Amino acid sequence: MDLAKNCVSAALLTTDGEVICIDRLDYSELEKSAQTLSPTTFAMEPCTEMNYLVQKLEAWGHRCLIIGGKNVRDYIESHFSGQKTDLNDAQALAFLTQDTQLRTITAKDLEQQKYASLTTLREQYIKQYRQTIVSLKGICQAWGLSISKGISGKARLKELIENQSNFPSELRAELINMVAHAQSAQRDLNNITKTLVELAKKDKACQLIQTVPGLGPICSCRLRATVGDIKRFKNPKDFPAYYGLVPISIATGHNEKKGKITHRGDKTMRSLMVQGAGCVVIMATKGTLGSKQLTKWILKKQKEKMPWGKLVCAVAAKLLRIVRAILISGKPYNSKIAGVARCSLPQAA
Repeated sequence: MDLAKNCVSAALLTTDGEVICIDRLDYSELEKSAQTLSPTTFAMEPCTEMNYLVQKLEAWGHRCLIIGGKNVRDYIESHFSGQKTDLNDAQALAFLTQDTQLRTITAKDLEQQKYASLTTLREQYIKQYRQTIVSLKGICQAWGLSISKGISGKARLKELIENQSNFPSELRAELINMVAHAQSAQRDLNNITKTLVELAKKDKACQLIQTVPGLGPICSCRLRATVGDIKRFKNPKDFPAYYGLVPISIATGHNEKKGKITHRGDKTMRSLMVQGAGCVVIMATKGTLGSKQLTKWILKKQKEKMPWGKLVCAVAAKLLRIVRAILISGKPYNSKIAGVARCSLPQAA
């Protein structure tokens, strides 16, 4: 199915791979048909209504596969001469379900959706506040009023604008409205942050994640929203790769080199992990990081003159591997064994 705002383009395949129907239908017709169908595999691309639809279809006994848009585009390019239409997308999705090696996307449940929506709203409030303040500073500076960083979010900002004689009366009123908008966005940001902190206190997985240095309630809530079943990551390296924090491998013949990180997966989560990793690097440099093994490893990389950005990404990937380990074991972070190879740990009798 190729999902649109008001309708769905659908292609029906038999188990033998024969196309038996290609049609468009609205969502009410889709739901009626899905309730009468025997257990069927539904394939779709990730979009805003995907999680809600998957929850309904799975409740009716169906199986859902979420296939990445890049896979669909590649299939359209190779099999439909690049003719990307809704019906061609639906056929591509139907045929891609037969690829057993294809990596699919996991839909979120209701609890994950709650955490994801709240953290997304928080990022939106941050963006609104920053854009408003930056625009306000630029306009004020054009009229001879330079606003320092320290007073941007304070009541004094409004007083400065009101007392600036250079401003025309019409402009002054609008600038005061901008200040009010920025302060409103900051209040909303603080409220939603408090909500996330309270949710993190009640969630066991969030509490475990917060035992890892550099990871706080916001980061733990976003991880809670995006991880899903942690046991699906069979290898420790799969977890940082899921968030795009591993380098691209470029190999030809016997020569192999590493490129930039892949930037795959959730952008917000990757940004939060990099911020947390930066704090960990600073703590290690100052000698305030509790884990001797992590501190030793970070200082070694700094001594090797590893660039800051590369070091922070490497630490972020290491923190994610630690998160995977504690979520699977159900035990909090232990600074004494973090960063120690498994073969070095004492084995149980």
